[in-house]
Amino acid sequence: MAEEASQPDAIEIQPDVQAPSSTSITALDELRTRRRDYLKYQNETQAAALAGRASFLADVVTWDEPVVLSDGVGLTYRVYAKSHEVSQAVQKLQRNGSSDEVTKLGVTGSFIYIHGGGWRVGDLDSEDLTCRRLCHTLNLVVFSINYRKVPEHPYPIPITDAKAGVLAANERYISKLSSLPVVLCGSSSGGHIAGLITQAAVEGSLSIRLDRTALRGPVTVHPDHVPTRFKKSYNTYETNDIRGEFQGMASNMRNGVFGMASIPAELIETGQAFPLWGNFKGLPRTYIEVSEDDVLLDDGLCYAKALEEAGVEVKVKIRKGDHTWWLKKYDTDEGALVEEDFVREVGLLMSAQLEELSI
Repeated sequence: MAEEASQPDAIEIQPDVQAPSSTSITALDELRTRRRDYLKYQNETQAAALAGRASFLADVVTWDEPVVLSDGVGLTYRVYAKSHEVSQAVQKLQRNGSSDEVTKLGVTGSFIYIHGGGWRVGDLDSEDLTCRRLCHTLNLVVFSINYRKVPEHPYPIPITDAKAGVLAANERYISKLSSLPVVLCGSSSGGHIAGLITQAAVEGSLSIRLDRTALRGPVTVHPDHVPTRFKKSYNTYETNDIRGEFQGMASNMRNGVFGMASIPAELIETGQAFPLWGNFKGLPRTYIEVSEDDVLLDDGLCYAKALEEAGVEVKVKIRKGDHTWWLKKYDTDEGALVEEDFVREVGLLMSAQLEELSI
């Protein structure tokens, strides 16, 4: 298994889903069962991959860092380094270590990853193998950010938690690697949060430099509150709801995901709640991947169009299949191929020029 770096002194860490909620007990019980089943499946799938075709990723070194939130709750984010030598050099940055020591080891950049799960499920373990692959293949220092979940912790808590994690990682490590590019990535609901964080960073309300953004099957808008200029292009909530593995996902998103998020009605059509309502001028080069059977397909395509209209360099890749299916099939050849290709796209994203635009 992976080598774990020594843990720093930390506050007492709270679970990310533990508070009472106005949501019915039955609904919460069902959701908690789903959380357990989801993480069990993800952990088993990733363990099988690590024991087989992805065994080389077991050598990646990880450690968790504390984040003290404004309400006194403690969460953690996770750091990934390609080797023990790299992990030592990175950890020294907290003690005024030299960034040159890190760059001499071939580290290519800082990569911030925000996991998905409809703001309701998932944690630092659920997309661990993706972070390991990015770290190992590209020699990135990866920072996986956690956040508390809805409905126990409704909007804007998942967003403010993720921002706090990003700022903590930036203060301790990323800002001290100023010669290296910084990439922010989010998957599904994590893509929603990544989009909001990118816009906040460019607008100056979040003090972090971001050079690139990568979004995987992102949520960018409420399907019943689409900006007027995109309404004719926004159709896949209806057309794709009977396609692929996740049939009925549109109603699940409307009722379960957005319902549990409890976003105030007056904010739904603003950039405070959804990236597609935000400002796009000056955003960093962006890579977006979406799936052809996904009800969220147009979330990604409309966001890409908005970036293009604002003069932002953007590349879109449309994959076959349903919503981020590869994250649930780490132990298959098909899943491994998609993950390998995603890492390749991240490498291109960080390079001098993206391949030809393909929206």
